[in-house]
Amino acid sequence: MRAAVQLLLASLAAGTAVPRGRKSHAIDKDDFVYVDGLRLYDSKGLHYLTGINYWACMNLAASSSSGGNHSRLITELDQMAGKGINHLRIMASSEGAPTPQPFRMNPPLLEAPGHYNEPVFKGLDICLAEMSKRGMRATMTLGNEWQWSGGFAQFVSWATNDTQIPYPSSWNLTAPPQRNTPGTGWGNYTTEGIDAVPYDKFTHFANRIYSNDQAEKWYKNHIKTVMSRRNTVNGRLYTEDPTIMTWQLANEPQASDPRDATNHFGLDPNPNDLLFPWVDRISSFIRSLAPKQLISVGLESKQGEYYFKKVHNFSTVDYATTHCWVQNWGIYNMYDSSEANLKAAQDFAKNFMRNTSRWAVDIGKPVFLEEFGMARDNWENKNKEYPYLSSASTSHKDAYFKTIIGTVMNDFRNGGAYIGTSPWAYGGIYRPETQHVNEFGMVWAGDPPHESPGWYDLYDIDQAMDIVSKQQRIIAKWIKEHGKNSTGY
Repeated sequence: MRAAVQLLLASLAAGTAVPRGRKSHAIDKDDFVYVDGLRLYDSKGLHYLTGINYWACMNLAASSSSGGNHSRLITELDQMAGKGINHLRIMASSEGAPTPQPFRMNPPLLEAPGHYNEPVFKGLDICLAEMSKRGMRATMTLGNEWQWSGGFAQFVSWATNDTQIPYPSSWNLTAPPQRNTPGTGWGNYTTEGIDAVPYDKFTHFANRIYSNDQAEKWYKNHIKTVMSRRNTVNGRLYTEDPTIMTWQLANEPQASDPRDATNHFGLDPNPNDLLFPWVDRISSFIRSLAPKQLISVGLESKQGEYYFKKVHNFSTVDYATTHCWVQNWGIYNMYDSSEANLKAAQDFAKNFMRNTSRWAVDIGKPVFLEEFGMARDNWENKNKEYPYLSSASTSHKDAYFKTIIGTVMNDFRNGGAYIGTSPWAYGGIYRPETQHVNEFGMVWAGDPPHESPGWYDLYDIDQAMDIVSKQQRIIAKWIKEHGKNSTGY
């Protein structure tokens, strides 16, 4: 197996030519993706996910008066389709606040409980219709642990008389330093102890959604409203549209009572964690509304084996998810140019993929790597005006992408549980050097509004996009050659 990984990585590094896979085709009205064992299938056969995160799709697709940018949307969808991307993970939720917030998606989809911003909702319609034309399917993320879309904390705030949300450190584009031209950045993070709280205080507040009946009621009402919608562009009911492959409970829901493990990465088992019955309730509710589509939780799975298996082992959860963040989790330093720093990230990623594949096999479900990323070679920017300038090279990022994608591909081809990859996140034609906030204070970088723009962006000309594209072609060729004998288990 090690030799196979080395051969694959060598072919990616060398740019070995491989035949292109079948051309993308519009998604037929009855062509739903389904799970069989450790694999996904559609009407054409085995279905591998060459995905990418494009969370702001509905806002980019909204009318210009609502902050949208239709020409950018079409350009970037065409770019991604041209790279063979067949899956986008997008937000199907964002929640407003009674007062403006500098680090929220704006304008929001849900302005207040039961009150929707119809132009943004139509943007979601447009996004799905355009994706369908290009053969792209969607993970529709219905909630968020984190502050950048409003998320759980906003539902809790609404349910507790607009209680002030204790925000953790978040990027504020309006903060110093600013450039001479108004609205062009840079901004900075708020500071813990001054205008921000520790993350654990924020997550404790946000996770009150697991036990607050009113917050859960409003959250379920939002889920039902989205899922019951009829697309104003193509007339399809959302629950009857196979473009929507998956309904996802939320982005990165966290344990309600985390107990840090002392000697290993993850959390110690806590069978009484409120996360588990919440997943059971919400996934059952979604299943009752959408029997033809798939359901995922959105768990990072950094919580370890116990949480991975318990969260994903409900009959109403169709496949597991993982997110792999080597810098955020303290393994990689974007200012360290050493090979040892890169190798530590690569080794961690390979072990994380192998462990989570094994855990998924144990519970008999596929697993999707739906978030991962790495900064550019930002040691080159250390003494410049902004740490995340797009001019930095990408030697570490490219090597890391080859390793983590290669590991997943190898797992798939050798009968493991992985079914695809989805890096974070497509910035397309955006660049921090040319950014200019729109009238709603947004730049729509690949990084969400609570983080520094350009940190993890994948730009249209980045080599990492070619690595993603090669993945699609290699796997398409392999599926064509192996057909129904390709499950390997």
